[in-house]
Amino acid sequence: MSAFLGYLLDSTKDHGLGDTFLRAFLAEVDAETFAPVLAQSYIRAGALLEQCYPLGPNNCSLDIEVWIEDDNGNQAFRLVIENKIRSGAANPKQLARYYEAVLEDDPKVRNLYVVFLTPAANTAALNAEFNALKVNAKRQHYAKRMYWDATAGGVLPILRDILSREMVGDINPINEYMRHTIKAFIRHASAWTTGQSKTMRKGEDIGDVKEEFEITLLDGRAFRVVMRDSAQVQVFDAVTGDKQVARRILGTYIDENGLPIPHEQLATRQIGKQFFEHMAS
Repeated sequence: MSAFLGYLLDSTKDHGLGDTFLRAFLAEVDAETFAPVLAQSYIRAGALLEQCYPLGPNNCSLDIEVWIEDDNGNQAFRLVIENKIRSGAANPKQLARYYEAVLEDDPKVRNLYVVFLTPAANTAALNAEFNALKVNAKRQHYAKRMYWDATAGGVLPILRDILSREMVGDINPINEYMRHTIKAFIRHASAWTTGQSKTMRKGEDIGDVKEEFEITLLDGRAFRVVMRDSAQVQVFDAVTGDKQVARRILGTYIDENGLPIPHEQLATRQIGKQFFEHMAS
């Protein structure tokens, strides 16, 4: 569900919706805050899935990250979405710690929006997880509780509205395959978030490997660094295949080899971009 949602939020993908879904989603989250980008004739945004961040001695993977550009191609907003498809998945400290992980990776980040996407069930555990999140408003950090399905607002009502608008010609036609895929997704997501589904499937990363390098640190550990066509940068242990914190491993390699990349001042995505540019030169 996170994978398909991220796919729809990425206005550069081949779903044929352009920025239609992204625009409606941003307006539902916070039309006032996102007013500058909503005023653009076209909103360009890319989505990353399961982005790995350091979290103290451990790692964490954010479900969805969306990078939204302004008309000049600069980052206007960064949207982080934590997706819960079951009420029982609530963890009182998780959302707050994921926010801390983003700040640890990029202490100077501004225009950051954290969205807590959950079933409509008003459970104490989900409420506690969202209420534990305290964002820094002075840095233009925001937080919003969103729902998969709800009487007013929510992801699935947005999709239903898009299908209705397409049927009466208010938006460009959606190709038949995508139209049926969206309908199937609505049924699947509704079943999951209302507790009607009894089976579970493990999600997969989206995006083909665009470039990769194998690096070795001075202590002998070898890692595989991957750049996907979604712009996601990942680092894997070359022996076990386990996912590693990309910022930590790349920073160590950069320092050990004296590469001209100021990684302490950059976000992980930027470090990865400069790393691949240097390795290709």
